Amino acid sequence: MTVTPVKPQRPTTTLFFSACVATLGTWYTAGYFNCALNVPQAYVISWIRHVECRRHENHENHTENYILWCGPLTEEEESLVLRDNFKLNTIWSVINSIVAAGILASVFSCRLFIRRFGLKGTIYIAAAIHLTGTLLSTLVSAVHFYELLIVGRLLCGFSEGLTGVTTVMYISEITPAKLRGLFGTVPMVMMVLGFLTANGLGLPMLLGTKERWTILLSLQCIPVILMCVSLPFCPDSPRQLFLVKGDKVGAEKALIWLRKTADVREEMAAMQRELDMQEKGKINPQVSLFGIFRDPYLRYIFGLCAAPMFVKQFSGYACVLYYSTSIFRKAGLDHLYSAYASLAMWLVYLTFSLISMSLVDRLGRRVMLLISHSGMMLGMALFTVFMVLSGSYAIDWAKYGGVASIFVWIAFYTTGSSSVAWFLPSEMFPQEARTSAMTWISAFCEVCGLTTSFLFPMVVLALEEYTFLIFVGGIALGTVYIVWKLPETKGMTIDEIQVLLRYRFNGVLSA
Repeated sequence: MTVTPVKPQRPTTTLFFSACVATLGTWYTAGYFNCALNVPQAYVISWIRHVECRRHENHENHTENYILWCGPLTEEEESLVLRDNFKLNTIWSVINSIVAAGILASVFSCRLFIRRFGLKGTIYIAAAIHLTGTLLSTLVSAVHFYELLIVGRLLCGFSEGLTGVTTVMYISEITPAKLRGLFGTVPMVMMVLGFLTANGLGLPMLLGTKERWTILLSLQCIPVILMCVSLPFCPDSPRQLFLVKGDKVGAEKALIWLRKTADVREEMAAMQRELDMQEKGKINPQVSLFGIFRDPYLRYIFGLCAAPMFVKQFSGYACVLYYSTSIFRKAGLDHLYSAYASLAMWLVYLTFSLISMSLVDRLGRRVMLLISHSGMMLGMALFTVFMVLSGSYAIDWAKYGGVASIFVWIAFYTTGSSSVAWFLPSEMFPQEARTSAMTWISAFCEVCGLTTSFLFPMVVLALEEYTFLIFVGGIALGTVYIVWKLPETKGMTIDEIQVLLRYRFNGVLSA
């Protein structure tokens, strides 16, 4: 098919400012929040054990439970404490995976929030919820109640779910078609900056200590507050203003501010054509949540978008996110060098996030995904081999090969899977189905993330280093589907993407 030429468009400072502000208190904060317990996890686990010990302090000293929670541990026993204490392992798994449960709970209400309060209004509400969760998480050491940490992380996860959808939609709708791939990577870049900040501040010589890890948690409120102060200076989505609120003047002003030019006639005309089609009944009204699965065409698009998200989550990402320090320790590094390795890993993530920003609109979405998936399979397979050499055969140098293979994995993960899987649905679904579709895609993402992050600490006790072969299989399965089904949408407008998808869908039906 023929793609309509689009005049050259360049990023503007106002567009970049709006994208950065919107992601500062959302994706950046999510990155910080998700990684904050990674480096100091040994101290957090020790604190949980101490809380349970206090609850058993009235028991006789010889009871099995008292010894389990209060008995002194050698350095070797401390490294194996999760293996030997099933309840402690379960509590730690819940603390990490409850974030995904919060996100999953939020995505089904996200559509209602957006309809009632708009994109920016929903971001403000999510910020308030996140600040509440941060306060509860910070108070845990004072009240000696680890359940409060679970509730706080549940609230922060709920907030993350709201903003994960709304921020991606907001950036997609304020960005011109030619720049959508570039700006679609901004949320992931901001998230990895949050990873880096949390890992850097969580080093043992800074806040990653027995006494200061709650301070590390409290600092995640700062970017949220900064976003709330700055977001009023950013305009609402022009598409929301024009197509949902009917505010054509406001939409034009927003476009002029974002593009830094008064010549926005082409974009205004495109939105007017879409509005005319809606009024004439040529565009369906907003699709309900379950309407996504009742419409065969929308089910077809959902399958195309779900495959990259499946690979993203079953590549081992959630496990590396929450457990990278313990993974590096299992590979043979001590605590300090495991913390350094985690920090270096997120530096690799940042570097390749920036590289992918310039490549995604040149190489295309499908090509970037296939490159990314191939490299991830290689990295995770090599990691398994080096773990076997280090553990079963006691080969000392293999631990460095294991660390290097994780770096290979994270580099290729960042190249495509981390960002393309998120902004692909906002490009491929039509306007009337976009909110419901993003809700389901986010829910699917979090079900996968909840499954992997909760089960990983338990499965790794049974399968040990062979656990990571499960991720190789997951990546391979999703990649086969992408090679078979996913079309390339590089450089296309949303209207042109719909024409292409309709053509391929009708071809599937006729076949």
